[in-house]
Amino acid sequence: MSTPTRGHADVTIRSAQPSDAEAIAEVTKQLGYSTEPTAVAGRLSRLLTRGDQQLLVADHRGRAIGWIHMVITEYIEADAFVAIGGLVVDREYRKQGIGHRLLTRAEEWAAQRGCSLVRLSSDVKRVEAHGFYERAGYTNLKTQYAFAKRVGWVGPEALRALVPDVT
Repeated sequence: MSTPTRGHADVTIRSAQPSDAEAIAEVTKQLGYSTEPTAVAGRLSRLLTRGDQQLLVADHRGRAIGWIHMVITEYIEADAFVAIGGLVVDREYRKQGIGHRLLTRAEEWAAQRGCSLVRLSSDVKRVEAHGFYERAGYTNLKTQYAFAKRVGWVGPEALRALVPDVT
């Protein structure tokens, strides 16, 4: 089901694998999130077994150059929908249709699971990304604050990990 993209005929979209952890961590750092390959590998080992989540990668010659994470979510006030947990394409491969292909696959995955809505959020500072989402047909619904609270024994680094270093 993988198809080539303009400019990179050898880019395919496939399910993530544990062996992608290092490349996923590297690309994720481009979003401003500091994450280590070992931590990504541990998360992948859990996420890849869940039926309510999917993580796809854009593969260029055996290396993940981008990824999208989808999660089926359901709230009391809304029917089930797919939330995009994250989407990034390596800066060397942007503006070549790869991000759009990843989004399209997420939309297909949502429809296959009976979800008629895909939602995502984007940091207010990521103006270029906002344009990308709007061109892909997404509507900006609102601006909001994001809150989190540490519980248990987790340290302050857990909160810092949620906030990218976006300049």
